[in-house]
Amino acid sequence: MDFNTLKRIFSLFLYKHCYEILLTSFLLHLYGSVFFNNLKFYGIYIQILSLLFIYFAALNTFFHRKNTISFLFKPIIFITLCCNFGLLFFNDFSALKYAREVSYLLFLLITLYKTGSFLIMPHRIDKALISASIVGYLLLIEITVQLFTILFLIEGKSVLSHIDASNSTNTYINIVYYCTVTATSIGFGDILPLNHSAKMTTSLLGLAGQFYLVIIMSIMISKFTSKKGT
Repeated sequence: MDFNTLKRIFSLFLYKHCYEILLTSFLLHLYGSVFFNNLKFYGIYIQILSLLFIYFAALNTFFHRKNTISFLFKPIIFITLCCNFGLLFFNDFSALKYAREVSYLLFLLITLYKTGSFLIMPHRIDKALISASIVGYLLLIEITVQLFTILFLIEGKSVLSHIDASNSTNTYINIVYYCTVTATSIGFGDILPLNHSAKMTTSLLGLAGQFYLVIIMSIMISKFTSKKGT
């Protein structure tokens, strides 16, 4: 088997499973800490690698699904990649942290828009559609995690109660947990929003999570009934 054949097989695999790959990347980034006991190593290196995985998976999805990459999207990717690599060597440089979080937030918003565009396209129910619908839900959580991360950089411990702020990795894991239980309407109440920004962000996440589930169920039912009627 020559190189060109392997290349075609790999390209076909990326095309057929692009949304499954994107889904895996978000799951690893949000919940990958469950596989690591050394959270310092996880926060410094694994998180950056998982972000690179997300960038690759998102770009692979856009290119294979024939979505155009806008002029604005390219510098956002470049800035975010540079900031993440820069943090490997300048981890205490606060300006770099702000740039990374803001650029990554913009990246997530564009990815959510692209995923939503795919979900409303007229096509049958398949594993790509199901994976994309889960990706959209995880994107809502990921975007809110980014908003809280930025709030913590600006306002410190006055954002959420009972957060382990001993290091950025523990803070991130606690924020992921809080956003997940809020988006899923579990709401244990062990972590609470303390200031106005946190309360409004929490409220928007709760509304967006419920609204998304209603919309995605409507899309699924519509596609299923249209397929059944043909």
